[in-house]
Amino acid sequence: MTSYTAKLASLIASRICHDLISPVGAIANGLELMSLGGASNGGPELALVTESCDYASARIRFFRIAFGAATDKAMVSRNEVVAVLQTLGAAGRVSYDWAPGGDLPRREVQLALLALQCVEAALPRGGEICIEYQPGHWSVTGLSDRIAPDPAQWQQMERIAVAPVPESEEPVVAPNHVQFVLLPLLARELGRRPAVEEAKGRLTLTV
Repeated sequence: MTSYTAKLASLIASRICHDLISPVGAIANGLELMSLGGASNGGPELALVTESCDYASARIRFFRIAFGAATDKAMVSRNEVVAVLQTLGAAGRVSYDWAPGGDLPRREVQLALLALQCVEAALPRGGEICIEYQPGHWSVTGLSDRIAPDPAQWQQMERIAVAPVPESEEPVVAPNHVQFVLLPLLARELGRRPAVEEAKGRLTLTV
């Protein structure tokens, strides 16, 4: 994958997320109006649809940050990241602890969310993911009673990270594992390299 195709992919992701978030947001507003109007007396059916809509909106916002185009000057607020992760965590088997205390450059947050997805792929039974940041350094730790990283994906990430010319390492990856290709490419642009450490019940990815 060349840097050009990676940037083109990020632009496509941005466009898709941009076009999806507006109608999903409109649905959420409509559901809120229905609730205020007493539709179904706020019954379980409306609650289920509202919950699903909130999850879809959070997922799109997550993807827009993780896979969308990012400029050097763009920032992401802590409140936005925490709100997205809280919504996703409430609907899934993984909870998230976002430790950074302030707003951060979008490219940094993008790096963190790609790393988060790599770690999450190693938690088949769910668990907790803790994300910590020091200037120029992310530490993303997955905690679970079962840690099961896919060797092929992590080895491919390492090969791309160390390849003299990343374009020479043609990725072989399923769509749900694309983060293992994008993470080392973005890390290289920022002068960093991902590293992983595994122990009983714990997997830590630093970048």
